[in-house]
Amino acid sequence: MDTSALRLFVLAADRLNISAAGKLLGLTPSMASARLAKLEVQVGADLFHRTTRKVALSIEGTEFLPYAREILAQEDAALSALGH
Repeated sequence: MDTSALRLFVLAADRLNISAAGKLLGLTPSMASARLAKLEVQVGADLFHRTTRKVALSIEGTEFLPYAREILAQEDAALSALGH
């Protein structure tokens, strides 16, 4: 699983703004949206409800969020153990 997409998902979930989350990671809004769409295909669920004015976490997104946070925490811990 692409942890950079997970990081984007967590940031977007925290801000309820895909464009702002993408900007923090140096992505254009379209790139951020495409990366999240790819993650949604990979996990087999819509993680967000999107409208032209608003983004909200779906039920599946809410359920997936703690697991995404844990995966990222484990990645950070593993890299720290290696001195990165």
